[in-house]
Amino acid sequence: MAERQLVLPGPIVKKSNIAARAVWAANSVHEPRLLALVISQIKASDKDFQTYWVSVADLLGDTEGGYDHKRITDVAKTLQGRQLLLPVEEEGDMAVTSVFSFCKYHRKKRMIEARFDPSLKPHYLELKEQFTQYNLFEFLLLPSVYSQRMFEILKSWADQPEVTLPIEGLYQQLDVPESHKVDFAAFRRRVLEKSKKDIEAYTSLRFEWEPVKQGRAVAGVRFIFSKIRSAPVATKKKRKAVTEESQKRNAAMIGAHKCFAQCQGQCTPRPGLMQCELCKKFVQKLH
Repeated sequence: MAERQLVLPGPIVKKSNIAARAVWAANSVHEPRLLALVISQIKASDKDFQTYWVSVADLLGDTEGGYDHKRITDVAKTLQGRQLLLPVEEEGDMAVTSVFSFCKYHRKKRMIEARFDPSLKPHYLELKEQFTQYNLFEFLLLPSVYSQRMFEILKSWADQPEVTLPIEGLYQQLDVPESHKVDFAAFRRRVLEKSKKDIEAYTSLRFEWEPVKQGRAVAGVRFIFSKIRSAPVATKKKRKAVTEESQKRNAAMIGAHKCFAQCQGQCTPRPGLMQCELCKKFVQKLH
């Protein structure tokens, strides 16, 4: 069993696991934030959708220099037309709807008005099982679209000890560029590692991850929520980091010796370069 992921007190965002794992492309952090702010207004006893209102101050925070009204209008217009792809597991297909059926920015009121399509009722209303919930304030602190989407996806699986997600599906859910799809190192650095850092800095969700390979290619990513299961993964990562740092320093030291032999110390050190720092600290003293 996984340790139960607690939801902190405060406004709650609650949606079906299917909705949490939906595929949709967000242009900025404000689009997922607006959706979360609207969903947090739904009550557990609600039988039907209402017209929901969100203040610009809640969406953007206090801005001393005033609000960028065009940006807010663009967020509202984009979300009304933004496709939301919901996986239909029994059919292996996707149901297509929109994030909002209606969304309008009222500039004078500094409020955003939004409504949902009725087809989304099973995903936001009267949820009794197979749902995802999290603290609204934690979500609003996440600083990137990748960390927002990763947080929702992982929260939908966090009642399990671990889950392995196919890499192609993860690329689609996170809407990563082609450059990340052909370069796992870039995906690791800019999406997986950065999202994990953000999520652990701003939320209570804790996890480890590791690539799952098929031959030499990465076929999926394993996310571990159980503390017992995640401990060996964390230890393995730390050992790998120590080994890589040691190899880096060894290579730099060899380079420092070669450089000193060539120029006899009559060179101009390059600030921040490990090879030059090691040369000044060790190699020059030996000679």
